[in-house]
Amino acid sequence: MAMSFLSSFRIGQQTLYPEELRERLQSFALLENVGEGALKNLLAEANWFGLPGGALLDRDGENDSALFLVVTGSLGVFVADAQGQRRMVAHVPAGETVGEMSLIVRDRQHTAQIVALRDTELLRISPQGFEALIARHPRVMMNLMQVLVKRLTAATRNTGDSRPKTFAIVPLQDGLESEPIAHRISDALTQMGSRAAVLDIQAGEQSAEWFNSFEAAHDVVFYRGDAPDSAWTHQCLRQADRIFLLARSDRPLPLRPLDLPAFKERASGLPELLLLHPPDIRAGLPEHFSLRTGLFESHHHIRATSAADVQRLARFIAGRAVGLVLAGGGARGFAHIGVIKALMEAQVPFDHLGGTSIGAIVAAGVAQEWGVEELTDRMREVFVTNNPLNDFTLPLIALVRGRKASTMLRANFGDLRIEELTKPFFCVSSDLTTGRIHEHRAGRLWRALRASVALPGILPPVTHHGHLLVDGGVMNNLPVDVMREHASGAGPIIACDITGELDLQARDERYGERPWWWLIAQRMQGTPSIVSILMRSGTVGSEAQRRIVRQQADYLIEPPMPTIGLRDWKKFDQAIKEGYETACAYIEKNGVPLTQIWSDGPAMAIPKRAGSFTA
Repeated sequence: MAMSFLSSFRIGQQTLYPEELRERLQSFALLENVGEGALKNLLAEANWFGLPGGALLDRDGENDSALFLVVTGSLGVFVADAQGQRRMVAHVPAGETVGEMSLIVRDRQHTAQIVALRDTELLRISPQGFEALIARHPRVMMNLMQVLVKRLTAATRNTGDSRPKTFAIVPLQDGLESEPIAHRISDALTQMGSRAAVLDIQAGEQSAEWFNSFEAAHDVVFYRGDAPDSAWTHQCLRQADRIFLLARSDRPLPLRPLDLPAFKERASGLPELLLLHPPDIRAGLPEHFSLRTGLFESHHHIRATSAADVQRLARFIAGRAVGLVLAGGGARGFAHIGVIKALMEAQVPFDHLGGTSIGAIVAAGVAQEWGVEELTDRMREVFVTNNPLNDFTLPLIALVRGRKASTMLRANFGDLRIEELTKPFFCVSSDLTTGRIHEHRAGRLWRALRASVALPGILPPVTHHGHLLVDGGVMNNLPVDVMREHASGAGPIIACDITGELDLQARDERYGERPWWWLIAQRMQGTPSIVSILMRSGTVGSEAQRRIVRQQADYLIEPPMPTIGLRDWKKFDQAIKEGYETACAYIEKNGVPLTQIWSDGPAMAIPKRAGSFTA
């Protein structure tokens, strides 16, 4: 069926007049240098229509082989991966075309879906109309070939930028004002060098061309919703690449379903939740949060008096959120503290964190906003003063009972949930039941950490819905790939790998066959004990995985620590010193302070990958 212009898709707004439309068409590469006559003939053959944000472009029937010109707005091209999940493979902004291949290869099966990323105006040209156009104006066909070549080149080089540009900030709770937070985020982006702006209901009567020009003049635009179900709010949702839902943490979340435009959820991903915390209330989760988590891709805590929280969110929006991933490695993990100290002195912010085993514990402390001094004191008290791995028991499941380790974790993190941490955090454990990595992103923090440090044979596994979880280092000791895959708006990832070259040797050929008294005597000379053997065997299987994921880090810091073993708890200060000196040398060697990756130039820039460094 023929498509017609949908005059009601943006209520109360004007659209382009024919003369304005003709001027607009002159910017299309397809129509470059074709002359006034070609423009008039195209308008005579074209059908002008509107597509609401979030709606699917129907390419059945008469539209099967049609060419579409995006006059205002933008489109996204989505394909399904092997798991059936939709992902965007191309962004088609105003001034570009889509459907060219359908004109060349007729009766081809469409494997991709095209969705309006915001309210969009298009021109449709039928195959017959296009043939008539190129018959009169052959230059159009030459332009089409050039467009296809450029697009193929860009796809091969992966030079396209599909980073979100427009954001809707919509209150979830009645009576909640979105203006203050919208302007705070916009100001933070402006300070980073972005051209950011906020639009409210007063812009609702503007034309589609006005919105198109306004977005083109800015790097980031925030559409500020006025109420959960208003007409302007729904327009904001249609216009946005990403959706932020705003809620106060001290008020319940609504239980009613979220009313998003068709396809919007899948086109832009699930919305992100902004949790506003009053200054006099401890950061926590609102009532009904657990019932609504399936509606949110992620959430961000923003305290009323914290500029750092807003700046962190701004870095996520700009694609500059700094990730920190810390590896497991027993006593060597104390080096993480030194690395963190050096990075903090260089004014590097940590926006989201992850880790394995002892790296997970240190990362959780940073996500909890422990300073270097507090982190040092707590780790010294736990591992040096009170060794959590010395409550030995009859080794039916493991060498130690694990009660001391659990008590230690609960004493330091209480009943805090991962979702309550100020900064996004995850840790990994290894699921012996399924043979897969288990990612901990929700639930009690201490229990997730207990699973991540449960070295097989030393600490008992943690049970989770019938599954046995052990140390994450068994399968992935440096989960950079996990952070890279799941972090929305992530920028550079800093990884600290403390595995090094572990030296575990036995010089006696009959080691293991000697009598017990001989083995005890040899232990005084550094012969590997059962604990050392189990600790090393628990992570050796992930060595190949570690070599692969190391390459995904933008900045890789590797404290050498040749004299520090997995159980050298007493070398606490030495390990910290090794980490600090290595990180300081890393920053100095790079020549450019790491802070420049988010402070210089337009906020939409993405830093290039750097090499690794070992002192």
